[in-house]
Amino acid sequence: MFTEEQLENTVIEYFEELGYNYLPASHLNRDEREVLLLERLEAALTKLNPSVSLEVLQQVIRKLQHFDTNDVFTNNKMFYKYLTENLEIPEFVDGETIYHRIQLIDWDNPENNDFLIVNQLEVIERDTKKIPDIVLYINGLPLVVMELKSTSREEVNIEDAYKQLKNYMNVHIPSLFYYNAFLIITDGVNAKAGTITAPFDRFSAWKKIDIQDEVLENRELDTLMYGLFNKERMLDVIRNFTLFTNEAKIMAAYHQYYGMKKAIASTIRAVATDGRAGVIWHTQGSGKSYSMTFLAGNLIKSPILKNPTIVVITDRNDLDGQLFGTFSGANEFLRQTPLQAESRSHIKELLENRQTGGIIFSTIQKFEEETGLLSDRKNIIVMVDEAHRSQYGVDAKYDIETGEQKYGYAKYLREALPNATFIAFTGTPIETTDKSTTGLFGDIIDVYDMTQAVQDGATVRIYYESRIAKVKLDESKMDEIDREYWSMQVNEGVESYTVEESQKRLSRMEQIIGDDDRIRQVVTDIIEHYEERKNLVAGKAMIVAYNRKTAFKMYKEIMRQRPDWEEKVKIVMTENNQDPEELAKLVGNKQTRKDREKEFKDVNHPFKIVIVVDMWLTGFDVPALDTMYIDKPMKAHNLMQAIARVNRVYPGKTGGLIVDYIGLKRNLMEALKTYTKRDQDKVQENEEARIIALNLLEVLKNMFHKFNYSGFFGDNDKKRYEAIRDGAEFVQATEERKNMFMHESKKLKDVYKICTGLLTQEQKGEISYFIAVRSFIMKTTKKGVPDLKEINERISKMLEEAILGDEVLVLTEATSSESFDLLNEENIAKLQAMPQKNIATNILMRVMKQKLNSVKKTNLAISRSFSERFELIVERYHNRTDDTDVLEVFKELIQFKNELEEAIEAGKHLGLSYEEKAFFDVLGADPEIKQLMEDEKLIAIAKDLVETVRKYRTHDWDKKVQAQARMRLYIKKVLRNHGYPPTKEPKAVEDVLEQAKLQAAGM
Repeated sequence: MFTEEQLENTVIEYFEELGYNYLPASHLNRDEREVLLLERLEAALTKLNPSVSLEVLQQVIRKLQHFDTNDVFTNNKMFYKYLTENLEIPEFVDGETIYHRIQLIDWDNPENNDFLIVNQLEVIERDTKKIPDIVLYINGLPLVVMELKSTSREEVNIEDAYKQLKNYMNVHIPSLFYYNAFLIITDGVNAKAGTITAPFDRFSAWKKIDIQDEVLENRELDTLMYGLFNKERMLDVIRNFTLFTNEAKIMAAYHQYYGMKKAIASTIRAVATDGRAGVIWHTQGSGKSYSMTFLAGNLIKSPILKNPTIVVITDRNDLDGQLFGTFSGANEFLRQTPLQAESRSHIKELLENRQTGGIIFSTIQKFEEETGLLSDRKNIIVMVDEAHRSQYGVDAKYDIETGEQKYGYAKYLREALPNATFIAFTGTPIETTDKSTTGLFGDIIDVYDMTQAVQDGATVRIYYESRIAKVKLDESKMDEIDREYWSMQVNEGVESYTVEESQKRLSRMEQIIGDDDRIRQVVTDIIEHYEERKNLVAGKAMIVAYNRKTAFKMYKEIMRQRPDWEEKVKIVMTENNQDPEELAKLVGNKQTRKDREKEFKDVNHPFKIVIVVDMWLTGFDVPALDTMYIDKPMKAHNLMQAIARVNRVYPGKTGGLIVDYIGLKRNLMEALKTYTKRDQDKVQENEEARIIALNLLEVLKNMFHKFNYSGFFGDNDKKRYEAIRDGAEFVQATEERKNMFMHESKKLKDVYKICTGLLTQEQKGEISYFIAVRSFIMKTTKKGVPDLKEINERISKMLEEAILGDEVLVLTEATSSESFDLLNEENIAKLQAMPQKNIATNILMRVMKQKLNSVKKTNLAISRSFSERFELIVERYHNRTDDTDVLEVFKELIQFKNELEEAIEAGKHLGLSYEEKAFFDVLGADPEIKQLMEDEKLIAIAKDLVETVRKYRTHDWDKKVQAQARMRLYIKKVLRNHGYPPTKEPKAVEDVLEQAKLQAAGM
């Protein structure tokens, strides 16, 4: 075993090796209700602000102790401002007000600060004591909180650590998190960092130690400790790579931090030389917008660059709006409000009206409106989003119809801003033949490829499934057209962009793709495929149609087959005056598109399936979107950008699925050739997911080879239910077997979400059985039904009906008080008669745990004594080796239940109410008191305390510090009036107060 305590010692050793001081919390001179280390804080402030009086510094400390709200996010944001921009304190001296800017941290000289690691810090708030594992203090400020979980216990993981920190923050000890820079969760194997607002799936590993290092896999604790907690680097991350939006706190991931550090250095060099800073290639969905924001903020703060003007160029209005929104949300980090140019003349005006500073957004198209100089200033940095040859080339091109010569936008951009420095960002790689892009922007600065993003959990894997055969697309005709286009390019010198334009206009192509019979087949197959998958994640899907006409045909065909899907399916495209009236109504206007974007991003909104042609295929993020049906020829970066819509991370989403109706495979493989070698097999055919699923299915079938579950596949619901129930009992014979089953079935459940359309009915039935067994175990061992809703709809409905209809297992659906009340003699007898002792034992354990939680609100003393016993019983169950052990635990639980009932009811024999009995038990919990005072005396005190608490309680008194202080005095008075021993009084007062507060909370 490698325990949590041993991991804690290991982490402390890492910190000591890095030069941090260490003290156990028991060695600190502090009040447990104060999370700041006041003595160290005052000493650090004095050292960093030597010219400021102690009186002013004490004002600083008071300001840091007291915030205007109780909201963690609001207070954390305010503290971050104090921390990074200094804290301003006025002082009235000789008739005038002087403002002191107080420095809390010496950012430039890390060793000038006090770095202290503290473990097992006891924090009391709202009269609840909690003990975070490790807190990192800098200058007496608790900037990092770490929660650890045992490396060797399979039943706990870092998600448990995450939940624990969230409970500390949102319920128990929120004030500790007012000062938090970031959080760490680790079990020794996995180690991840995240902010106070980050969901679990956005906590990320730090996989590089130094900027020049390669990424290290499977060394997460090492790389996080040596990488992130290098003192200079940690201060840099806190100060320069953390930002707030209106809703969230964002901290750079390791690839963003190191990539942008390289970009800063490259930009500073380029400003002094040739103006070509280079290209950042960070794969789609890996946080490119925030990377650009971090870069802009750091360039603005750079003392070398002296507040440059940043011009951000995008290639489409919708991208411009989305990126502008990201920058605008981070205006405090950027220290200014970004501006959006409405025209070329507006850009010129914005540039002329300033000599430094400013962030200006524009689309690239504004640089084709007319040519000529916009500004010859040298302190302009142009950040270009999605740099590709088709939009940013410098070579001349010829329109074969008009003979007109056209240049790429890059030429006009350079002419408009000849002395600017250029840096480019792309989510798809620059083609190897594209010398013009690297010629304009410079060499590649940093690469974060698709493979690494998937390994890091920044994106999910993309799977590919071809459905061409199912809809009988005439591939021979498509191949004939492709061969003709290829011949024109090879033998006649036709450019690829001309071919693409031709494809858009070609009537033969539309005749093939838009044929009514084919549209009907495609839509029928999409509906069938969607209905198999719709409940597996959030039901969000995108259909990419060939053009407006085929999109409209698809919509009408879906409505013909599913007339009740009017709210579920919508078209999103720009309005067009040539549209028929019916389509124009469906499309709406700009506001309609904005509304639909909001609706589609809402996982609970009935709008689930969107039909698009060009819109939403780039720069549009809907994390819950997991399926894209493509019926439109696409290639190169356009194809890669489109399919990246399904690679965003979302809870329960294990991959994004591309369903191909047009024959994309060749283009997909061609597009991937420009990616890194290891990326080229990362858009996987769904056949691989199917093979993985079948291998996992085989593992589970082998595990069940001695168990007959054939009853699940018949028509008798009762036999199906029994097969699930008895299968759950079989799995739980030992903890080892249960853990193995839960682990393998979880992997199967995840991959099943991806490949369900490729499996036979028999295979789906087998998989449904194992997922149903998994859900049954989850249902009887944990509160709620976290997994049940995710399985096959028909199976889950049958399960719910069967479980709800069972007289004993109805306990799994009841509330805690109902569950306990249902454990009457008759139902206990039924549980004892059940051959499935593991299931019966798990039900009892869950009910007992719920009951103990509710007892705590009415009787703290009983809860404490019985909770300790209960934990020992649970531990014995987890260490079971055979059915005899399970039977012993079951008997012990029944005895435990009876004794708990007796303890709860004991007050009636003494003539005490529940409230009076609770105070009686709290006062008599100390054995010495029982010797010093007779029960009659304690009964009198208990009755007096109940009357006193009732008399003096006010609205929400248990949440207000002053009201609690008053109640404390009244409790002391009662104890003294009855001659309660003075040496025992302080603890008794606090225990009685805690019991009274629990009762108040439970009212």
